[in-house]
This record gives sequence, structure tokens and C-alpha cells, in this order.
Amino acid sequence: MTDNIHGYRMTEFRRSCQRHNMMRKFLRPVIFGCGLIGLVAWILLSQLSTAGAEQMQPDQEGTGTIDNPYAVERLEISPNRESAQSERGTEHQPELQSEIQTEFEYLGDWEVAAYSSDESDMTYSGKVPAEHHTAAGVLSVFKIGDSVLIDGDTYVIEDKVDEEAKEKLRIYFDSYEEAKQFGRKECAIYRHSDLPEEGPDYLGEFQVTGYCSCTICCGEKEERLTKSETVPRASHTIAADPSVIPLGTRIVIDDVIYTVEDTGKAVRGMRLDIFFDSHEEAVQYGRQEKYVYLEE
Repeated sequence: MTDNIHGYRMTEFRRSCQRHNMMRKFLRPVIFGCGLIGLVAWILLSQLSTAGAEQMQPDQEGTGTIDNPYAVERLEISPNRESAQSERGTEHQPELQSEIQTEFEYLGDWEVAAYSSDESDMTYSGKVPAEHHTAAGVLSVFKIGDSVLIDGDTYVIEDKVDEEAKEKLRIYFDSYEEAKQFGRKECAIYRHSDLPEEGPDYLGEFQVTGYCSCTICCGEKEERLTKSETVPRASHTIAADPSVIPLGTRIVIDDVIYTVEDTGKAVRGMRLDIFFDSHEEAVQYGRQEKYVYLEE
């Protein structure tokens, strides 16, 4: 009896082991298949999320060129610029505040370069260049004294760029390293020029410089008198080409009335020279483009 019971238990144990082995053989590929499917799904989801993040990331840098190894960065003058361009259709003029639109003329998107100079160098206008203020442009487009809006920042054209240069506009930096870091950038360019009030009293646009009675400006003279044999005075005396503006003529520049009392070897054609009390003031005035009127 005991042997029968023992034999029965062994038989049941063997059957239980066989059933367990069969389940293991059946579940093993199922588990493996589920794991493989989960791994593939995880890889696909990772790729999709990465692609989505790349599409959301704005493309801010382009590639450099042989002439300029630095990446070209496209700058936006306002957050609404792209939407404004799409609303205008074929017009590429970005939308600024209404007051800027009335004062500045949109010239287009230009490639702007950077430059620097030695501390002793002067600009074409005769003024000392200043960072965040001085810009250089081609004189066929700009005139000395023009205000330009470059990516939302205002600069003054105080220097010139050769007409053959690739970049028609450049920004001044105090150091070569800063200029090199800027490289070249594509920016929206606006220009503001004071238009003359044309009329019978308007003489035209003249290039105006400054001078004084020192030996640097006037040479060695026994008497510091003008061509009209008068004592020169600041905010009063000006030198002109007599064939353009005769001696004794009263003219207006920036609401100041001057009298043509002097001449000069370099004062020819559309050129004027304003008298200052000191050489420092004359140098500081530099070279400027001014609208000139006859005094009524």
C-alpha cells in the first residue's frame, strides 16, 4: 500500500514537472517577443521626439564662406518681422513702430560687416570713432551724418566704405577681437536723412569742415584777418568759394547765421569752412554734409 502511494506521488510529480516545462517552453518566446516589441517601440519614440525637437529649434546660424570663416547669423529687427513680411506678400519691408516707419526709410536686408582702427585713426568725417555709434557706408547710398537703424540699433554714418567693397555698410568696434567676433551678419537696414526744405533760399548740400587761426589751419601769418580783412569770429565767420557764394553773403546752417568773410585753398565748389576759436573745436566738428540756405 505504501509503495502504491509513493508510486502515485512520483507519477504526479513527473506530470507536474512536464506541465511546468511545457509552460516554460511556451512562455519563453512570448516573453522574448514582448520584450523585443517594447524595445523597438522605445527606439521609434526616441527618434520621433528628437526629430520634433529639431523642428522646433530655430535655425540661427548659417555657414561661413572662404572670405568670412565666421558663421552668418540672421538677425531679426522685431519679433513680428516674419509675420509682417508674410502679410505684405511681395513686399519685404519689416514692420516697425509707426514712429520709426515715418522717420526711417527701409533699404532692405543687407550683409553688414565690422571693422576697428587704431586709437589715433580718425573717421572720414574727421571725428573720433565710437563703438555703438559710428558706422561706415558707401557715399553713393549714404551721406555723412545720416542716421541708420541696424537691427534696431541707431548708428551715425561718420566713415566711408569704398564703392567696390562687398559690404556697403560696416559697424565700428573698439577692438579687433570684437570686430572679428561680429564677422558678417545679415540685418534689416533703415536710413534716416533730413530732407532739405527746397525753395528760392536753398543753396544746396555742402561739405562743411572747421578751421581756426592757428598755424596748422592758416599757416604763418602776421595778421589773423579774413579775406574780407575782418577779425574772424566763432558762430559768425565762414569761408566759401567766392564763385559759388560771394563774400559778404549771409547763409544759414543748422539755424545759425554765418557771413562769408573768408576763402581757402581747399575751399572749392560745394565746400564750406566754419571758423572756431580753437583747433580742438575745429577738429571735433570734423567733416559734415549740411543743407545751406540764404539768410532772408
